[in-house]
Amino acid sequence: MREPQIFVSIPFDLLVQKYLPLVREKGLWVEVSLDREALDTYRFEDFRRVAEELHQAGVRCNVHAPFCDLSPGALDSLVREASVRRLREALRIALLFDPRTVVFHSGYHPGYHREQVPRWQERLHRSLEILLAEAGELGLTLALENVFEPSAEVLLPLFEAHPGLTWCFDPGHAQAFARTHWKDWLPRLYPYLSEIHLHDNRGDWDEHLALGEGTIPFPEILGFVYDRGLAPVLTLEAHAEEAVAPSLRYLRELLGRLQPAS
Repeated sequence: MREPQIFVSIPFDLLVQKYLPLVREKGLWVEVSLDREALDTYRFEDFRRVAEELHQAGVRCNVHAPFCDLSPGALDSLVREASVRRLREALRIALLFDPRTVVFHSGYHPGYHREQVPRWQERLHRSLEILLAEAGELGLTLALENVFEPSAEVLLPLFEAHPGLTWCFDPGHAQAFARTHWKDWLPRLYPYLSEIHLHDNRGDWDEHLALGEGTIPFPEILGFVYDRGLAPVLTLEAHAEEAVAPSLRYLRELLGRLQPAS
């Protein structure tokens, strides 16, 4: 089994303003979050400069595309068009970081789409054709993350229809937003798995706590994954700086127990 690839999620603006020296010093691998403010504030050359600094320091990167207000499966054609345009812009910037995956959201909203899932899926199919073609030309792999989708069955037809599309499993979202268990997701979608987002919660909200501070059974989840010989990217998504170090310790100790000694 390959050595686990552990990344830490950091928004691009915080990386530039605060964390770049620490990342270089500690040799952390980073999932660079390209939010809307970063794309509107920084120039292409700014992204290129930071990417080159990370590469020179031996820091491997993944990228999280922007998601706030975006809906590539939107029923409104103008919203869908703007969302695809923004995501294509993010893909061109993501290429600078040479990521293993580029994570994005579908924009599913239970209040708007729950009763119109087939129409929503059909429109998302159209957007995925455009985005996957662009990603293919750039040599990038897209990973669709579960967020507000209520079940694996909502996403399964998308993966079946688009062979180049992979899945980023977020068990925190499955628990807090969908109010489901990891067993409702992984057994159905693990063939498409390329990444797991790791953060904890108590089941009532998407708190992004340090690992072990909530109720998500990470030993079961990662045990399921490693029992099948899978080696997805593991990305810590702590929203507080003080949660990063304990989450890294927790994860490394857990992986040490799960992986047999070579």
